[in-house]
Amino acid sequence: MKNNMILIDVRTKGEYEGGHIEGAVNHDIMDMMAGVFPSIGKDEEVTIYCESGNRSMMAKSMMEQAGFTKVTDAGSIDNLK
Repeated sequence: MKNNMILIDVRTKGEYEGGHIEGAVNHDIMDMMAGVFPSIGKDEEVTIYCESGNRSMMAKSMMEQAGFTKVTDAGSIDNLK
């Protein structure tokens, strides 16, 4: 993974605290559903993941609809271990 890429864990705070990929920041998908997105540039390279891939797929779609242009869905946290 590129060093300048932002890695976002879209699981709950509890899931994130229970174990996450090193360097990832937590931004719960529920916040995105409420219209609150990460405070980053819309042209930043972002990779998102969750537990199984379902939430990250939804988060990618929501971020793109909000104007983010470089969002990659890594799917499951297991794909990044």
